[in-house]
Amino acid sequence: MADSGSKGAVLAAVCVNVVITVLKFVAFAISGSGSMFSEAMHTLADAGNQFLLYLGIRRSERPADATFHYGYGYERFLFALLSAAGIFVLGCGVTVYHGIDGLIEGHKPHPGWFDFVVLGIGFVLDGWILYKAVSVVRRQKGSKGFFEYLRTTSDPTVLAVLFEDCVACLGVLLALGGIGLSVAFNSGVPDAIGSILIGILLGVVAVWLGFKNRALILGISIPRDVEVKVVDWLKAQPSIEAVHAVQSRVLGSEQFKFKAEVDFNGRYMAEKLKEWLENEPVVKTGASDQTPEQRLEFTKVFGEKLMQAQGEEINRLEAEMRKTFPQLQFIDLEAH
Repeated sequence: MADSGSKGAVLAAVCVNVVITVLKFVAFAISGSGSMFSEAMHTLADAGNQFLLYLGIRRSERPADATFHYGYGYERFLFALLSAAGIFVLGCGVTVYHGIDGLIEGHKPHPGWFDFVVLGIGFVLDGWILYKAVSVVRRQKGSKGFFEYLRTTSDPTVLAVLFEDCVACLGVLLALGGIGLSVAFNSGVPDAIGSILIGILLGVVAVWLGFKNRALILGISIPRDVEVKVVDWLKAQPSIEAVHAVQSRVLGSEQFKFKAEVDFNGRYMAEKLKEWLENEPVVKTGASDQTPEQRLEFTKVFGEKLMQAQGEEINRLEAEMRKTFPQLQFIDLEAH
């Protein structure tokens, strides 16, 4: 996914969630609602985690240097993993604990109109961020299906925003239901249950994002469809007879490393030396007219010319691959 789209979606989410967090904590201070507290903690966790995502994007944009030859793309995955841990601890752990405490202690909230106004504002703003994240995904998914893209993308940042705000919208509905039922039945139980359900939702998102980023940090291979296209492209080249030992790795958001061993077409490579061969005395007059030293020298020069032609062909292939597949930042082709 393009960094500009990811960065814009994440930064917008941070700003909006800071505003919503303040409003929800004010509403909790007035009403004492467990669901409202859960929503406030949920939004606070979202704001903090999305700031981590933004920081990860910025740090991952640094160019490669003498210390990190492949760049800093993994920083995006590291900060996204920290974000997932934050969602689990702050979002899931604290809100579930508060909900269970509400069930045990029997706290009765005292919600008023302000709570419902705040939740309504939160729903609208979270819905806007969700729409923005979905728009970024639709713009970047290309020919892939929406859910296929979510499953295979190497950019966890917009995924995190997408799922967090999807849960945020569901969380607002749960909070509204919990507070509304608590008012209707004059009981704190529905409010506490709403708090627990919100926490469980956050836990599910945190675990999913954690496993996604774990795979990226460990060095998952590039998406299968991309790898197949690259290999098919290589096999279609007249200089290549076969492709072996394909290895690939995701280095960052839409940044891939690709390595393969190739069998070169000997006839094609010899054809590239045709003009040179036609001017060689050994070829013109025949090997029998040459001394053993001349024949040996010809063999040495021919070997050098062939290796040079092979090296030039590898350079050409790698340059064409970078044009055809811009995600391939690092390419390593070797003769099999």
